[in-house]
Amino acid sequence: MRLIALIVKEWKLLLRDWHALLLLFAMPAAFILVMSLAMQNDFAEHASVSVHYYLVDQDSSAVSKALLQQLAAIPHFKRVPSKASLAQLKERVKRSRAQFVVIVPKDFGKAMLGKNPEPVQMLAGPDVEPAVYQLFAAALRGALGHTYLQHLLAPLQTQLEISGSGGLDLDAAGKLLKDRSLYEVNGQNRRPTSVQQSVPAWLLFAMFFIALPLSTTWVQERQQGTYARLRSMGLGAGVLLIGKLLSYIIINLLQVVLMLAVGVFVVPWFGGDSLTLGHAPLALSLMALAVSFASVAYALLIANLVSTSEQATMLTGVTNLLMAAIGGIMVPGFLMPPVMQALSHYSPMAWGLQGFLDIFLRRGGLSMVLSQAGLLSGFGVGCLLLSGWLLNKRQRK
Repeated sequence: MRLIALIVKEWKLLLRDWHALLLLFAMPAAFILVMSLAMQNDFAEHASVSVHYYLVDQDSSAVSKALLQQLAAIPHFKRVPSKASLAQLKERVKRSRAQFVVIVPKDFGKAMLGKNPEPVQMLAGPDVEPAVYQLFAAALRGALGHTYLQHLLAPLQTQLEISGSGGLDLDAAGKLLKDRSLYEVNGQNRRPTSVQQSVPAWLLFAMFFIALPLSTTWVQERQQGTYARLRSMGLGAGVLLIGKLLSYIIINLLQVVLMLAVGVFVVPWFGGDSLTLGHAPLALSLMALAVSFASVAYALLIANLVSTSEQATMLTGVTNLLMAAIGGIMVPGFLMPPVMQALSHYSPMAWGLQGFLDIFLRRGGLSMVLSQAGLLSGFGVGCLLLSGWLLNKRQRK
């Protein structure tokens, strides 16, 4: 009965604090919606055109026209027609009207097979991301390589056609690759969507922010003498910690249900993709419980480390941002340098994210997430034991 009374007390305190409720529920829902829609083109199977370029053909030869045809055939790169001068086009690229200017110099086709070829120039805008720069450069090199071979082998092509032996297929390389993702939905091959990354990432970020309202109320009750009165009623440190733990675990589990519902139902309303939950409800339940336990235990540790609400706010914000940055919440792990990828193995948020991705993307079951759930549970137990020790130490003073 005493434990139930403590849980009811915690819920009443939280329901009075609408700022905390907004932090726990509205903030992650907004993050999931915004990030899922913002990153949709990056994950979509048929992303819309996002790379634009100007092209200046100073050669106007058959070879340069063949190059232009190759560039026009590249998907997701769009040539912007313009009659402006080269200087004007450069200025437009500087102002981000397009990302690139491609300049085909005079005598490009005539000098292509000679010892001193005239190289095509690619000029990028100052705000072009390195990945986009490398992608466009690789596509341009591919088009130039195709054009070069076509020009080089033109005499042989003519002889083969005359002899009736058939022609050279310069596009044969494209037929030698068949790509396929191992991600499947309802037995059909798909590519993962932005919502598959955004929902678990920002859900974890929000669940660990439970430390802010928990630690704030803990400090306030300690300053108001509430805990002194509870201890005088015979309630030990363990009961007080368990009362907080169970109350906020329930809140975190409600967060999980709400955020998954946002991914499944709300994001598609705004034109995004729907979250696919996998086919292992037991594994999903285990991960939700493990993350909830770890995040609330971590929050209890924060609450017993600080002496004021300001300290709680500062410590929670700093540690959560560090765990999120290291754990692949803000930037996917595969984009990190090797040192950061190694550090991510020590972030509880990374353990939770990998567990959810094992379920959503890799179609894993209970056995696949046991290691992540075990790490989170061990982290939670360690935080809980340290919280109890700090609470007893404070009470003895």
